[in-house]
Amino acid sequence: MSYNGGMLVISIQGNFEEAKEAIRAASKVGDALEFRLDLMEKIDLSHVSKLKTYSKLPIIFTLRKKSHGGSFKGNETEREGKLLELLTLKPDYVDLEYDSNFFDKIDPEIQVIASYHNFEKTPENLEEILKKMQEIPAAIYKIATMAHSSLDALKMLLFVKKQKNVAGMCMGTLGMITRILSPIVDSPLTYAFLEKPTAPGQVSVSELIDIYHYPLLNRSTEIYGLIGDPVDKSIGHLCHNPIFKKAKKNGVYVKILLKPLEVPEFFNLIKELPFVGFSVTMPLKEVVAPYLAAVDPQAKKIGAINTLVKKEGEWFGTNTDAKGALDALEKKEKVIHKTLLIIGAGGAAKAISTEASNRGARVIITNRTLKKAEILASQVHGGAIPITDVDQCPYDIIINTTAVGMSPKIGDTPIPPEFIKENSLGFDVIMHPKETKFLNIIQNKGGKVVYGYEMYAQQALGQLKAWSILGLNDEEILSFIESFAFI
Repeated sequence: MSYNGGMLVISIQGNFEEAKEAIRAASKVGDALEFRLDLMEKIDLSHVSKLKTYSKLPIIFTLRKKSHGGSFKGNETEREGKLLELLTLKPDYVDLEYDSNFFDKIDPEIQVIASYHNFEKTPENLEEILKKMQEIPAAIYKIATMAHSSLDALKMLLFVKKQKNVAGMCMGTLGMITRILSPIVDSPLTYAFLEKPTAPGQVSVSELIDIYHYPLLNRSTEIYGLIGDPVDKSIGHLCHNPIFKKAKKNGVYVKILLKPLEVPEFFNLIKELPFVGFSVTMPLKEVVAPYLAAVDPQAKKIGAINTLVKKEGEWFGTNTDAKGALDALEKKEKVIHKTLLIIGAGGAAKAISTEASNRGARVIITNRTLKKAEILASQVHGGAIPITDVDQCPYDIIINTTAVGMSPKIGDTPIPPEFIKENSLGFDVIMHPKETKFLNIIQNKGGKVVYGYEMYAQQALGQLKAWSILGLNDEEILSFIESFAFI
């Protein structure tokens, strides 16, 4: 049950037995039930009356017409007659489209939710739409629009934050954060489903409660998130949210798909929302820099930012990838005075080679494009060799920073298998699959390995420290994060 004042509404649909079981399950976790009458097998008076007896929670009746995304097959006159008949059962609320013409026939004891739906876009004139809706007296005004970017979702959250008794949500995957974060902007309700969504982008009850701890979110909750493109494969929300709860932190972590061209407007929109920290993934690790008050020297040297922290209204950038990678590596072997052969010359290679050089390692870069390897090597006071000469390199530790071997091409290796030395230490930054072909070959040749998830856990630990998430020891956090790495 929610403790934040906003109702968690669970939609009920299907045949009689399905609806009955759904009511029983939903009554244990929700604050109210929405009877989606247009999605029920039968909507006669006796059928609905009997279903109503199975719930002690407030009930919303919704008989949605097709023009607003519903499934009622009759015309508007037939819908009016059927709904008014069903309303003799005296539900607590009725959800009625704002452009319906029979509001005056609703029993005054039944609270009205006046709703607007736009399945095409999120209009710029939400204020005008609300003003038009408010010509109809209602307990709650609900606005649901389609999100075409995360910016649409942020605009909706800002809009709701400034209103009273307005529930605003964006449909589609890009709008999911409006549903998760609704208590933080004081929305009076959000909708969720048990088994089958009733709107695109709707979040399941189990996800809202078990992952995002929806009942605990409120106006004082701080928001953290991952920004980048893509973000769908990230496990950040699975790791950070339980840690927040364990650390008794009133915070929530969400994933926000953000493209480079959207970054300027993004930083403008979040000024009035309680975002306080971000994980930054590709392709934004350099793009965010101009919007920060400062970037720490190590992140500047690497040329990539993976963590943002808000302090006194300003954003600051740092990089926990480099330290995370070397901390994971040095749990197996110290790098001082060791020769590290790094495959690749991109962002991960630059981060790892910079930190390794700082810790006293000799760094050698190899890459399919030798010129890129030479440029990076000169920046970290290392050497560069063609990928065809790797078999001649006297390395102690070999690190793959490329995407070669990542799913679905799990049989590929970044260098020919015969170039890999016996009894060496190998590290692959790839998380999926856990056991890459590259690491498998190293183990078959008597070597030890460091997995990509170990680096992920260490860099995530670094982010939690940057955000001042305290209350748990490092090993407890690392073990917890690693346990989620392959869910």
